[in-house]
Amino acid sequence: MGDFKRDIIKLISLIFAVSAVTLQIINNMQKEDNYDLSFEYINIKDMAQTKVANKSETTTEDLMNSVFTGYTTPEIVEVSLPNAKGFQEVPFTGVRKIEKAPEVPKRVWYLPTEIGNVTQNPHYGHVALDITSPRGYNELIFPVANGVISGIYRDNAGALIVTVLHDIDGKKFTSQYVHLSSYANGIYVGKPVTINDCLGRMGSTGYSTGVHLHLALLDCALFDPNDPNCRDLNGFFRYANYRLGQGYSGLGTMMAVPGNWTQR
Repeated sequence: MGDFKRDIIKLISLIFAVSAVTLQIINNMQKEDNYDLSFEYINIKDMAQTKVANKSETTTEDLMNSVFTGYTTPEIVEVSLPNAKGFQEVPFTGVRKIEKAPEVPKRVWYLPTEIGNVTQNPHYGHVALDITSPRGYNELIFPVANGVISGIYRDNAGALIVTVLHDIDGKKFTSQYVHLSSYANGIYVGKPVTINDCLGRMGSTGYSTGVHLHLALLDCALFDPNDPNCRDLNGFFRYANYRLGQGYSGLGTMMAVPGNWTQR
């Protein structure tokens, strides 16, 4: 009788074990078709979205192990590229139209030489910049602004001089270039010149302490009989000292003049 009861208990235990295994198999077979899907989208036109699927790959042997040992196989991550129909369409609006940038105003005033060193600033009795150059006599002299040649002459001391009349927004200016060693070919009174037209070469003619350019700039029209301040050279010099007392210092008032430079 005792053996019979033990056999019945074993049979019932076996039935429960088989039932548990059967239920686990059915449950996992159903899970094989369950995918936990997540999508990552990249918002760049024509780039694919990546689909990541978590799928449980389980064999019958693994199921038996999980029932009796509690061990489960780790999930396997599958990465696949979608079909063309699955691409994410990102609207392409095109490049935003860029309006034309405003033109940078052109400079009006320039330095008179390509290379220069300021050796003397304007002061009473000498209302001009004195400029030297390591090139010496080979340094070319250019107008400090576009204008018209208003004078080509030699003063009483023998200095070669050129003056240029500038009309800047209706206001008259005269620039004076003194101590030139020679005049540029082809210049004449009344000739229009730009900042790139050579007037002559640096020199030491007249009363000079060495090769340099004496550059004066005044807000008047030298040799113009209708200009009460600058009808002649005497008026030009008097007006220069008068304006200096008011704080006007020639080219330095019109632009920032460095102590030395290697380009205009």
